[in-house]
Amino acid sequence: MANRVRYYPVMTTALLDEIFASIQGEGPWVGQRHIFVRFMGCDLRCGYCDTPAAVNDPRDSPSACKVQVSPQSFDRESIANPIAPAVLTDLCDRLTLPGQQHPVVSLTGGEPLLHREFLEQWLPMLGRRYRVYLETNGIQHKAMERLAGFIDVVSMDIKLPSATGQTERWGDHRKFLEAAKDRVLFVKTVLTRDTTTDDLASALTLVAEQGLAIPFIIQPASGMQAPPVEKLIAFQNKALGTLADVRVIPQIHKMLLVP
Repeated sequence: MANRVRYYPVMTTALLDEIFASIQGEGPWVGQRHIFVRFMGCDLRCGYCDTPAAVNDPRDSPSACKVQVSPQSFDRESIANPIAPAVLTDLCDRLTLPGQQHPVVSLTGGEPLLHREFLEQWLPMLGRRYRVYLETNGIQHKAMERLAGFIDVVSMDIKLPSATGQTERWGDHRKFLEAAKDRVLFVKTVLTRDTTTDDLASALTLVAEQGLAIPFIIQPASGMQAPPVEKLIAFQNKALGTLADVRVIPQIHKMLLVP
């Protein structure tokens, strides 16, 4: 009998900026320990972006990914890019604490959903060993539709044009909310001193269409773009007139000076 050629699926790779274990600093899961996988590349250029190194074109990315060496150390080593799914799984495994139950892998960036093909191969490999937490700008709705079954928690940003300096993306956000509605979902929007009431009202309408109980997080920008406290309170008051669960949560990790 003639020898048969055995074919294997082509494994894609991803360009990653860093992999590390730290405290989740944003949203209602703040304070939890997460393993962060930061992907390169983003389809937006928000004026308040705090990860500029990760939003550049992946083709211009550094040749190495910075990886924490152990869950007990802040030391990092360089791992050559691009990284294959099996290698990424091993790097996450080594950052899991001994005996830790249901560790959380947080997909962040940049924009993780720009790496849809990689995620379609990698996430099924994780099985149920990890809870998968997606941090996303809430625009890549087609990728969300494809990956929804592998994601446990969706932290979705709604990008307000008056805060980002970008064009409005209400239609994309609406489609994304529809694609993510069956996951554990909360919405986060960054409030700057330039954010308008009209933009907030548009965001509230989008979220209310999918459910009045979806948590809505107002995250104040920091530095020169930070809003006055009076604006924070006024915006929360307005949001509570539409949604049941509205919280003001700053970036805690910046206060704690942790990665």
